[in-house]
This record gives sequence, structure tokens and C-alpha cells, in this order.
Amino acid sequence: MSVRVIVRVVPVWLWSEWRLSPDFLEAFYLSVHLLKPASMGAFLLASWRIGADLGWTSEFIVADGILSHWQIWAVLGAAMISGESAHSKKLARNS
Repeated sequence: MSVRVIVRVVPVWLWSEWRLSPDFLEAFYLSVHLLKPASMGAFLLASWRIGADLGWTSEFIVADGILSHWQIWAVLGAAMISGESAHSKKLARNS
């Protein structure tokens, strides 16, 4: 059994007419700007889980599974806030 892979290279100058619509870009920028509040929500859930582990708060909303660990929520929060800040810096440079 053999697998054949065919790769077609398209020059970039052929893509010059391909543009994103302004509506799509507006929705994308809105979603990027909503990452900061969403990251704060993830950090809040991480804090709640730590508090639940220490017995300071009530039982955490997710009892088992991968989302029941505070580390996952902290990493998600950090990833969202770093993605938002990287995109904001990129927009500031292009302005």
C-alpha cells in the first residue's frame, strides 16, 4: 500500500484579489476584544476551583472531567489574554 501526496503551490500574486469582507473583519475584531473579559471569567473559575479544593468555597460547578481542574482554567485564561494583547499590539503597529 502506498500513499501519494500531491501538493500544488499557488503563487501569492494570484491571491491579490482575495479579500476578507468588512463584516467578517468587524466580527473578528469584536471577538478578539471580547477575549479579555472571557479570560477574566476563566481566571475566576480557576480561583473558584482552588477555593473549592481548599474548602473555602462551595463545590465547583464541574465535578469531574478535564474542566474540573483549576490548571486548565488558568491556562485558558492566560492563552486568551495573551492572544488579545498580541493582536492589540499588532493592530497598534499597523495603524
